[in-house]
Amino acid sequence: MSQTKHNPKILDTKKTPNPSPQEAESHSRSHPRFMKGVVFILISAFIMSLQNIITRVILSKQTILGIWETGNFISPSLGNSILILVIRMLIALPVLAFVVSPKIYKNTWIDIKNLTLSENQNKLIISLASGCLLFVSSFSIYLALGSIPTGVATTIFFIYPTVTILILWIFFQEKPPISLVFAMITIYLGGFLTIPEASFTSKGGNVLFGAVSAAISGATFAGYVIMVRLAKMHPAPFSIINFTIILILGSAILPFFDFEIPKESFAELVVGCILLATTTLFGYLLNNFGVPIIGPALTSVIGASGPAVTAILALGLINEKLSLHQIIGVFLVTIWVIGISVENMKKQTSSYPKAN
Repeated sequence: MSQTKHNPKILDTKKTPNPSPQEAESHSRSHPRFMKGVVFILISAFIMSLQNIITRVILSKQTILGIWETGNFISPSLGNSILILVIRMLIALPVLAFVVSPKIYKNTWIDIKNLTLSENQNKLIISLASGCLLFVSSFSIYLALGSIPTGVATTIFFIYPTVTILILWIFFQEKPPISLVFAMITIYLGGFLTIPEASFTSKGGNVLFGAVSAAISGATFAGYVIMVRLAKMHPAPFSIINFTIILILGSAILPFFDFEIPKESFAELVVGCILLATTTLFGYLLNNFGVPIIGPALTSVIGASGPAVTAILALGLINEKLSLHQIIGVFLVTIWVIGISVENMKKQTSSYPKAN
């Protein structure tokens, strides 16, 4: 009798064997790894929003934390904006290439050198294309900011999550769940509500040109996000290539625009560019770490919190107050970003086989 009682258990064990120690370890680490990816993208979104505040201080007078008036180190113009971009890369690229990257990934330069091998031709093309897309995105948003209000340009830029999801759907057959589509609609509504009323009453500037430029910026940034995943490279060498492309292209077109280097506030401008370079460095590194972990679609959803995060930072740092509809917009964006992140974590957890 005792044998017959134990036989079913023996058979069951054979049908559903326990996972190996390596599999169990992989399963136990996958969930924390996904949460780490979400944290990387959240911090990246925060840092990218902080760049907007730093740029605003560089281009216009602001009162920091209500006690320190500073800013307007250089006049706002397209040429000066590209100049800031080039200076930012001149500072960020050497630090990334020779200080940060070798410490976080010892094979950085080996991987870059190996891109010249014939078997890595696709990786090289994708890496170069990603840098070009990132440059076009940065350049286009400067064109937009020179033509339409900042709030409007930023909100139009955030079409990029939708473009990312459409690219994944059309070219990679990754159909988005209805919850993600609904989240995107709600997040756009929240982002729209964060636009200051003054943005709709401002006059001057080529509105159509600015709107198209902002849309191009968002679309090309979506392409960049996709390239991060396709490259299948470590974020350190990948970011070095991106920054190098931006520096080369920015330096090449800068002579075609009028720009100025103010002598009286040159030191302050350099300090501002150092801050921008620091945020650029860590913002893109964290983004490039996070995308391969959680995927471009969820990255785009979290990244869509940009307008709301920027509004909160502007309130805290330079006292740009939020109206009621802006507060509602911030709330909508925040709730849905958290909700979608939690839902994706639950799906990943439920897909793991349970160890006995």
